[in-house]
Amino acid sequence: MNRSRVLILLGILLLVGALAVLVILPQTLAPQTPVEQPTSIPEIRTTEILVAAQNIPRGALISPDAVVPSKWPNDSLPPADLIITDPEKVVGQIARTDVLRGQPMLASLIAADPKALAARGSDASLFVPAGKVAMAYPINKLTSVGYAIGSGDRVDVIVSFAVVEVDQDGQYPIVPFNRDLVDDLIAAGLEPQEAVSRVLAKLDSVGIKPRLLSQLTLQNVEVLHVGEWPVGGVLPQITPTLSPDRQAEREAALGTPTATPPRPDMIILLVDQQQALILQWLQQEGNIALNLVLRGAGDNAPVSTETVSYQYILTNFNITIPPKANTIIVGSESGVNVPPQ
Repeated sequence: MNRSRVLILLGILLLVGALAVLVILPQTLAPQTPVEQPTSIPEIRTTEILVAAQNIPRGALISPDAVVPSKWPNDSLPPADLIITDPEKVVGQIARTDVLRGQPMLASLIAADPKALAARGSDASLFVPAGKVAMAYPINKLTSVGYAIGSGDRVDVIVSFAVVEVDQDGQYPIVPFNRDLVDDLIAAGLEPQEAVSRVLAKLDSVGIKPRLLSQLTLQNVEVLHVGEWPVGGVLPQITPTLSPDRQAEREAALGTPTATPPRPDMIILLVDQQQALILQWLQQEGNIALNLVLRGAGDNAPVSTETVSYQYILTNFNITIPPKANTIIVGSESGVNVPPQ
């Protein structure tokens, strides 16, 4: 009897062991799924500087509650020599230009004496970053994208001009001498000297067809201001272009609009010194057509383009040159006697 119990218990243990092997072994042999580690958020380093706690108009006395310390990201800090961290260096000073709420308080934005407002440079220079210069350039309705360009926009500069072969020393256009025509005249019975004289006599009336080309030049140029810089200075404001419907809604909300001011005839661009020289040359050359093209908001990527010419149009658009024919279409006004149909 005891022996039977022992055998029964042994059988139960073997059965439990077998089940354990069947359950645990597949889990042991199965590939382990790696545990995803949480993505670490990069630490944003900041520096505490003074910023405007409210809008401060030009010429206003800066009160203690007008500034407040704030942590500013290190990757977008203003120049170190302009940063102010001590409120005592700001309070009681005069704002030499309009300061917006949240804008860093810089040494170039304040003055101790109202007389220093004019003595410390223009407001426009405050918006010219290091390594850049502000340059004015003439515009009209077409070159300014229908006056759609506003302060803060980015533009590219496209130019078009024509070229002709000229004598390298005299810089006068070269008219090709038609030797085939000379040969034809000689074959027709003229003396060689007479044939050459006739061909030379026609050179004055020969028209030279210039070769036109267009090319993208300067890219991603920032617009500082459109029109003349206001008297007394102003902070450039971004002026988004509204659709006709939105414009009508805006005018309805504002009431009867005032008289439309004259359109601007100039634009102020932020360029480096080399780009300023390029714009100066394009303006002074005189025989160059220049257009500004407006970039989309946030589109600052450089692009690569190819010069567009007559051959480019033919090749890239698969234009077939029609063969020459021995007839043309004329109308009655051409002077050719065309019989009635």
